[in-house]
Amino acid sequence: MASILLLGLISSVVAATPEVWMQTAPPGFLKTECRDSVFWVGLNTHFLAGKFWQISVVDQFGHIFPITPEFASQCGYTIAVDHRNVEFRASVLSCYVHNLNDEQFSITIQIQVSGTDTPASTYIQTLSCMYSPWAVREIYCEENYMQVSVQRNIPNIEDYAQDAEDWALVFPEATYAESGIWQVVFHIPGGKKSMTVKEAQRMNYGINTTISRILLRAPYHTNEAQIVLIQGIPLTVIRSTSFYKEQWMVLLIDTAIACPVDGVTFTDDIIMWTVPRIFTPIVSGAVHQDNTSMGVNGIKLDPAQMAERNYTLDKNGTTLAINVPIGAQDGYFKSHVVDGLYGIKYSINLFLEHQWEDEAWGLNKINVIHPVTTPFIPQPLVLIDDTIPEQWLFNVTLGNFLPDVELKKLTLDSQSFPVDEKNQLFNVYNGTNTNETTLNRIFILEVPMESPVVDRKYIGDGVEQFTLDIIYTLTVVPENLIFTYVAHLIHQHKIVHPEANGFCDEENMTLIVTQTLDRYWIPFIGTVQLTPQSAEQRGYILRENGTHSVILIPHDATGAVLEAINNQGLRNRFDIQFRDNKALDVLVNISVSCSFSVTSLLTCFPNGRIVITALKLEALLGVDGKMMLRDKACKPKESTEFKATFEFSADTCGTSRRFEKDYIIYENEVAYFGKSAPRLGPIYRLAISCHYRVNDSLHIPFEHQVNPQPTVAAGYGPLVLVLQLAKEVSYSNLYEDNDYPVVKYLAEPLYFEVQLLHNEDPQIELFLQDCWATASPDRHGIPQWPIVVNRQSKADVHKTIFHPVRRNERVRYPTHFKRFEVKMFAFILANVDTLEQLYFHCSVVLCGKEPVNGLLCPGQCVPGKQRIGRNADAERHQQGYVSSGAVVILTEFPPIENWTMKDRQVKSYWPLILIGGSAIIASIVLGMFLITKTK
Repeated sequence: MASILLLGLISSVVAATPEVWMQTAPPGFLKTECRDSVFWVGLNTHFLAGKFWQISVVDQFGHIFPITPEFASQCGYTIAVDHRNVEFRASVLSCYVHNLNDEQFSITIQIQVSGTDTPASTYIQTLSCMYSPWAVREIYCEENYMQVSVQRNIPNIEDYAQDAEDWALVFPEATYAESGIWQVVFHIPGGKKSMTVKEAQRMNYGINTTISRILLRAPYHTNEAQIVLIQGIPLTVIRSTSFYKEQWMVLLIDTAIACPVDGVTFTDDIIMWTVPRIFTPIVSGAVHQDNTSMGVNGIKLDPAQMAERNYTLDKNGTTLAINVPIGAQDGYFKSHVVDGLYGIKYSINLFLEHQWEDEAWGLNKINVIHPVTTPFIPQPLVLIDDTIPEQWLFNVTLGNFLPDVELKKLTLDSQSFPVDEKNQLFNVYNGTNTNETTLNRIFILEVPMESPVVDRKYIGDGVEQFTLDIIYTLTVVPENLIFTYVAHLIHQHKIVHPEANGFCDEENMTLIVTQTLDRYWIPFIGTVQLTPQSAEQRGYILRENGTHSVILIPHDATGAVLEAINNQGLRNRFDIQFRDNKALDVLVNISVSCSFSVTSLLTCFPNGRIVITALKLEALLGVDGKMMLRDKACKPKESTEFKATFEFSADTCGTSRRFEKDYIIYENEVAYFGKSAPRLGPIYRLAISCHYRVNDSLHIPFEHQVNPQPTVAAGYGPLVLVLQLAKEVSYSNLYEDNDYPVVKYLAEPLYFEVQLLHNEDPQIELFLQDCWATASPDRHGIPQWPIVVNRQSKADVHKTIFHPVRRNERVRYPTHFKRFEVKMFAFILANVDTLEQLYFHCSVVLCGKEPVNGLLCPGQCVPGKQRIGRNADAERHQQGYVSSGAVVILTEFPPIENWTMKDRQVKSYWPLILIGGSAIIASIVLGMFLITKTK
C-alpha cells in the first residue's frame, strides 16, 4: 500500500512536469547506498567544480520538486557539502517516497548540472531500500531536522489505560475536536498549543501517516522547541501528542522528540562527544536494557573497526561518550583564515545508534547524525632558504599547507606578479614534502640574482650583497579566503675577477668567460657596451649558460682588428674590456688573436654549382701569378685586385667525384702558379670538397606572395607583369590566390607563365632574360638556382622546356606571354627536415616587335639588336622583374600508379639526383690563437 500524504502537495513548492533530456551519469560521478533507514547518495565534486547544480525529488507522476533548505527540513532531506563530496540523505519516510507495507521504499531524484561554457546535463537516479522490522518508536536526529515515527496500532482495551499527565491534558481537546481530522497538541511552558495538521504544516512541520505508523518531523528551531539540559548536555525537545477522532473513538499518540545538539569537547588531539544514556524527557518508566553502537557517516562500526581506528565508546550510569582522534581517516582537514592567519579545522560526521526498552513503549530506537568540527588550529608557516650564492639563484620554499591552498600572487621588490602568467623574472613550482601528514603542500620560488627584482649592492672588500623582499599572497579555495606571508632574504657573494679562454675555427674567434656578463662585470668592446642587442647589430653571437659567457665573432665583423696579412692568410684580433657596474672603471683587458686561411668563401649549391672566392697572393705577398682550377680552361667568373671568384658545375673543370658512406663528394683545387716559373708547379694549393647526402627528404612550403610592381623606366609608363603557376601543361587552368600554398611532389614538373597585363599594343613582345629560384622572397637571396640564363635553358637535371603560346579566348596577344616548364629535381636541399620556401623570379625585357629568327629563346638579345645603329629606337625596350610566391616541394614520390613514363625513368637513377643541401668541407689551415690579459 502506498504511503498516505495527508495534505498532498506542499503549497510552498512548485512542481512541474520535466521536459529535459535525461543522460546517463558518467562513471565515478555518483554512488548510492542504503544506510539503515536512510537513502544515501554521494556526488563527486570533481564533476561539479565551477558549475551550477540542483538536486530535486521526482514524484510518481513525474512532477519535480527542487530541494530548498525549508523544503528539506520539512520533508526529510539533507544535502551536506564539503570540498570532497556532496551528500544527499533522505529518510525512508520522506515526502514522495513510494512505501510498500512499511518494508520496501523507493525514491527518485533528479540531478541537474550546468556550466557557463558547457550545456546543461540532467541525470535521473532511482533508489530502492528495504527496512524492517521497526521499533515501536524510532527517533532520527539529522543535521537539519528531527523526526519521530510511532507505531499506531490500536491497543487492547486492558492495555489502553493511560494516566500520564500529558495525555490527560490532551484528552479534553480531543473530546471536543472535529471528527475525521488529525490534530496535534504541543506542550509548551505554561500551557499547550493545539493545531490541525494543515496549520502545523504551514509552520514547517512534516506530519504523515503510513499503513502502520504516524510521523512528526520538525526543524530544530521551531517556536514549540525547548532546550533541556540532561546531565549537563543540551537537548532540543518537542513534546507533542497527535490524535485522530471518530464518533466512536479517539486515538492519541505520543509524538515527543528529543535530539542532542551539543555535548562535544576537544583536547589537543581528541574529540569527545557525550550524550545522555537516558533521554528522560521522552522516557516513561524504568529502562530495562539498552544497546549502543557508534559509527561515522551514518555507518555503524564493529568493535574491530573501532579498535583499528582508535575509536572508543565509553558508558557509565548516566552518559555515553564517543572518543575520536583528531585527524582520523573518516574525517578531513580544511584550511581556514582567521584575522589574516592561516590555520586548519578538522571535521568528521559522527553517528550514534542507541536502543532501549522501557515500560511504556517497549523497544525504542534513536539514530543521531552529528557533524563535528574542531576549533581553528593555527598553523605556523615554514620558510626554508636553500639559496646557494655560488649558483646565483635564490631558492626559497614556503610550507606547509593543505592541498586546498593556492599561491595567487607574488610581490617582489614592490612589483606584483600573478603566478598564473609567464614571466622571465622568476620561476614558481607547486610541490609536496616528504612527511606523512596532510599538511604537505609547498611552494618553491626561484629568482635569479641578476633579476631586476633583486637589489644588488657592492659593500666593499670584494663583496656584493643581494636582497630579495617577498610577499606571498595565498588563497583558500573554493572559499577564496586571502592571507599573506612576508619574507626578507639577504645573501652575500665574493666577487671574483673574470677569466677567459679562447679558440679559433675556420671563420670565427671565440672567447669563453668564466663569469656571466650581466652580474658585477659589464663587458665593453671599445666604447660600446656588449649586450644581446649590440652583439646582434655587430654580427656577434652572445650566449650565457649561468656559469660561462661565450662570445663568438666572425673574423670580418665590426670590432675585429686586422693585425697582418702573410703567406698563412690573415690574422685578426678581438679586444674586450670588463668594467665594474658602478663606476665603470676598466678592471680587466682581454685580447684574442686568430689566423685564418686564404679561403674567404666556399659555397656548394644543391644543384651541383660550386662557387669559390679566394684572396689573391698578389695582394697578400706581392707575388705575380695567376689562379686556376684543375681544368686550366676554367677561368674566374669575376676577378679583382684582391680576390678571384670561380663558379662551375660539379661535373666540369676537372672536378672529381667519389662516394663515402651516405655522401657523394666532389673535389677540386685552386692552384696559384707564379708567372716567373710556372713549370715548377703551383706555389700554393687550396683543396676544396663539397659533400652531398645521397638520401634525404625536402619539405618546402609554398606561400602565396603578392607580386611586387616591376621597376619601370621613367617616361614609358608602368609595366604590370605577373608570374603564375599552371596546373597542367595546357595552361588552361592557373592557380588562384586562395589556392596557395601549392604543394608539389619532387617528380612533378612546374608550369610557369609570364604575362604582360593591361597592354594592348600588338607591337610589344615579351622576352625572358634570366629566371632563377631562391629560398626566400628576396630575389637577390642566396642560394640561387638558375633556370634561364642569358635567355637560355639552364636547369641541371632536366633542361628548362619552353612551350609555345597560341591565341585563344584568354590569350589575345601571344607575344605578351612566355611559358616554360621546370622539373623539380633541380631544387633539392640537404639536411632540411622541415618545410622550406622556394620562390621563382624572372627578369623580363619588353621590346618593339621586329622580325627575328622565330625562336622563343633567341641566341642574341633582341633588344641588343634594336640598339645597334639606332638612337631613339635604341631605347624602345623596357626591363622589369617578376616573382612568384613560395612553392612546397615534397621529396616523397606520388603513388606509383600516377607516374608518367618520364617519372619512372627519373626514379631509376634517383640516388644520383637527390642532392640535398650542401655540406661544405674544405681543407683549411687553422690559424694561430694568441691571448693576452692585463689588469
